[in-house]
Amino acid sequence: MDNAILNDPFLLAKKHLLELTRGLPSGTVPISVIQDLSSIYPNWPVWPDLALSDLIGPPNVRLKEVDLRWLHRFRTTIALLGWLSAQLGGPKGGPSALSLIVERAPILGHRGWGKVSAGGSCRILTTADGQIAANLPRVEDQLSVAAWLDAPIEGTDWASIERAVQQVTSLELLSRAKLLGMPISIVGEIKAPSGFEYNIGKEIQLKRRPKVVDLSSMWAGPLCSWYLMRCGAEVTKIESILRPEKQRNQPDIFYQRLNQGKEIIPLDFSSSREVKRLRNIIRRSDIIIEGSRPRALEHLGIEAKEEVERGAIWCSITGYGRRKNPHRVGFGDDAAAGANLLAEVNGSLWFMGDAIADPITGATAATLVLGYWLGCSSALLDLGLSPTAALYSQGLLSRASSF
Repeated sequence: MDNAILNDPFLLAKKHLLELTRGLPSGTVPISVIQDLSSIYPNWPVWPDLALSDLIGPPNVRLKEVDLRWLHRFRTTIALLGWLSAQLGGPKGGPSALSLIVERAPILGHRGWGKVSAGGSCRILTTADGQIAANLPRVEDQLSVAAWLDAPIEGTDWASIERAVQQVTSLELLSRAKLLGMPISIVGEIKAPSGFEYNIGKEIQLKRRPKVVDLSSMWAGPLCSWYLMRCGAEVTKIESILRPEKQRNQPDIFYQRLNQGKEIIPLDFSSSREVKRLRNIIRRSDIIIEGSRPRALEHLGIEAKEEVERGAIWCSITGYGRRKNPHRVGFGDDAAAGANLLAEVNGSLWFMGDAIADPITGATAATLVLGYWLGCSSALLDLGLSPTAALYSQGLLSRASSF
């Protein structure tokens, strides 16, 4: 990227917004609006800042400086999101870019992180030829460790895991992880420019209160539908009774923050009657949000292309991309590492934020969906957590130093 752009907050913001809106119907976001939004933040985010205290690093470590150009891009996205929301009758204000990134950690009791992720399940490990992010958030991931490393190692024995991966190349570890369905990434593997993919459908005219069906789980997808709900959309959230979301098994403030106001419908996907009900809900919806493998939905008789052709906006949010990596599993921390959305502190790699690729992708997805809603066009949007994170990092680590 041109150094003149990298060193100018206005030019960097403008380039980012032009990239973000390139697939929207012509005239949806006028160039004058892009100019105005690019001018909102004339300076880079400043470090140190009390508001950034939960963004990076253990609480007992003070950093002297951090490159936060990725955060500048993200807050510009949030500014565009607010503008689109206002055009559709929703609120212009809302959570800041920074609050979206750090809000979950204190709710769940996470405080301070570095080489280990906020939730504790992901770590940066040194391999025979580089570094990987190994994420073991699920019991099934921990049970797969022995097969992944071809050694009798327990999934919670990080000391043994660290020693074992040092004997294997990063690419070999990634290949094995893909076969086992484990969320592992090679640090910096997603190259810029990356971002999202889209296929524009036909001209449509959505109702003032479009119907949204949200088949996603966790954070990114529900955050996207939360933004749509704020603009007046009627959101129905589908959850599997066979695999209930972890948050619903116990009172969870964060789950409620994302999903309060949505109609929650639990369905049994092994029941032909309930699958038929799901298909009917989707067919009556104007906007569909999901995070599934395409083959899994096709097995249920649900085709994204058919829904787009009838006039729906289909937003797919997966770990590494619906088209390029349909079977690869990914979560917020390993996806961020794959995009180099990490801080390099005195030569060591540290995580930033809490599963940072999730809120960044959720807000970006909401921006794009609102854009197609305003632009009166159906579309198939393909957002991967890691490629979207790379849209903000541009493949560059955030250089930092401590006192």
